[in-house]
Amino acid sequence: MRRPSVLLFFGLIIITSASAGAQQETRRPGFFVVYGPAHTIRDERVALQNENGTLTEGPRVLLMTLTFNEDGTRQESTVYQPTGEINHRRIDLYEPDGRITETSVFGANDTLQGRSVTLYDDQKQRSEIVMYRADGSIVHRTTFHRTGNNMESETVGYDAKGLIIDQTKGTLDLRTRQSQVISVNAGGTIQTQQGITDNPDGSQEFRADRSNGEFQREVSGPARNGTSDRVIYNRDGTVRSTERLISEFDSHHNLIKTTHLTAKGDSTDFEPVDITYRTITYY
Repeated sequence: MRRPSVLLFFGLIIITSASAGAQQETRRPGFFVVYGPAHTIRDERVALQNENGTLTEGPRVLLMTLTFNEDGTRQESTVYQPTGEINHRRIDLYEPDGRITETSVFGANDTLQGRSVTLYDDQKQRSEIVMYRADGSIVHRTTFHRTGNNMESETVGYDAKGLIIDQTKGTLDLRTRQSQVISVNAGGTIQTQQGITDNPDGSQEFRADRSNGEFQREVSGPARNGTSDRVIYNRDGTVRSTERLISEFDSHHNLIKTTHLTAKGDSTDFEPVDITYRTITYY
């Protein structure tokens, strides 16, 4: 199992509501934004081509299937390769209040690859995440400590013999959503400053600056009439590209179709990339 990013540990996940009406539905727990009594989800993607100004769709390629039990506390997802073969299968277990407790990941041959367990304190605040290999040895352990508006985390990674191979420490200001992270491994030390900022125009900006020279800045605009843009910047402030998503929703305000377009640099000429179709059945 891959190590979740520090952003995921801190919960710095940008979630844009499908629409104001979505608040009238109960959201399923988990990483996917799904409302109402969803039972199954099937995601398929088609490539798009622009032939003399006319968009044509290629064949649908299955990406993922997701099944919820009736109260949403057990979710089983299967991710597929472009050839149609299974890449991996994942089972997530949640408490009725939406807190995740355990995740198990199985390979293409349905053998256990690893699992993670999430623990909580008396106030139902996340206190620890432990990720295990299939043989039960620990891949890494992350602990959380909250004081007021500050959240501290520490992740320690282990090899198969139980020896420490890397460590990551981070501090997050829950009010400003700005964090500082220090990662140490055999390759050296990397310091990262990152965070999310709400801009006056309603957009959200994510920025990460690492001591190894890596830089990331993305601005996601608010959705208007089902259309939202994500602008990706270079370090010097110039625009690298703009990703545009045109979304459609069902009566439960769940996403059922997304058209993806992209524009290079600061161009406003968008080229079609693909369409993702989501088929949802309900209890």
